[in-house]
Amino acid sequence: MKLDIKNFRSIRDQSVELAPITVLYGPNGSGKSSLLYALLVMKNIILNPNRTTGNFFDLGFINLGSFEAVVHDHHPDREISFQIEFGKPEQNILRWSVEFGKHDGRFLLSYDIKGAPLVFELPISFPYRFDLSAQREMNLDDQSLNVIWDGINARLENVESPGPDKFAKNLVSTLNSPTELLRNTGSVPLQRGFTQVTYSILPVTPSLVTEDEMASLLVLDKNLVSRVSRYLERIAGRDFRVNVTPGTAIFSLDVTDRCTGVGTEIVNDGFGVNQVAWLLARTLYGGASWICVEEPETHLHPSAIRELAKTFVELMRVEDRRFIFTTHSEALVLALLSEVARGHLKPDDVAFYLTSKEGKETRFERQEINKHGQVEGGLTSFMEGELEDLAVLYGETN
Repeated sequence: MKLDIKNFRSIRDQSVELAPITVLYGPNGSGKSSLLYALLVMKNIILNPNRTTGNFFDLGFINLGSFEAVVHDHHPDREISFQIEFGKPEQNILRWSVEFGKHDGRFLLSYDIKGAPLVFELPISFPYRFDLSAQREMNLDDQSLNVIWDGINARLENVESPGPDKFAKNLVSTLNSPTELLRNTGSVPLQRGFTQVTYSILPVTPSLVTEDEMASLLVLDKNLVSRVSRYLERIAGRDFRVNVTPGTAIFSLDVTDRCTGVGTEIVNDGFGVNQVAWLLARTLYGGASWICVEEPETHLHPSAIRELAKTFVELMRVEDRRFIFTTHSEALVLALLSEVARGHLKPDDVAFYLTSKEGKETRFERQEINKHGQVEGGLTSFMEGELEDLAVLYGETN
């Protein structure tokens, strides 16, 4: 999948090819989080376009502000554009995009199939109430298909056959796949973790960004608790449980140290364990397609970071999860490269991007790796400072 972003925060015009595990690293303030936020803004748009554009930038855990606050270089006459693309040049290419200014915009969808391009463009104004649609007719294999598209969802009308065949049904499913992927995109922000000894059960929303929602999710799904516990034991040596007070809707989230057998509420354990439990719960819940994680190494010892990297690889392979995360951790990057060298991760399964700022603009530069886990040119942004310090220390010892 490829993500194109224009005029969003410090990103003026960038394209990023996403691998099953995509890693963004680079200096503070270089624009790493903006790529994650772009996916979440798109999710906000497809979940509820019946809002003013300024509301699209409220991500729950952070509010980026008005249109003028987030458009590149604060030029109110520019349009923000997001596009996701599936496929390779030799295959059928599917593109979905949204472009918008402060009030007006357009949805676009294109699909090249069997030499017959299917193209939609739907100009709209925000708030958008799904009161518009575009229609296109396709004639393939002696079958006429009338496709209706409202910018978010596609459907068929007037299928000239006893009923939609497998191809027709697959076509609709394919056209809806970009917005379905966005619906299932999850976020693990920096502000995560459990801060209370006990909780009460509350309704759970699709965004899952509040502490109480995450806690309630765990008490409502015992299978999820078991899966979180399995991975948390590997990373931090903790068994994870939910304990409900009999006769009430009050419950606690507890962990047990597997070495000592001592149990406690998770809020009274280290915050590294706490935030990993949150990360795992959000990742393993439901049918999440992509998980956007900010600095997963937060508060973790290097040995735990290495286990976390292995866990990302297993979650990708076993649970079919896809990750985009930002990091400042050399240990995390090296651990993933080691998984490539061990053959547990293919070079094409992971993409490393060095993020930098040139003037006012963010740049994403892909760092090519080989089957031995070696990075072409080395891990420049991490190693330069270390080499400088080592040179000073070496000089002092002589």
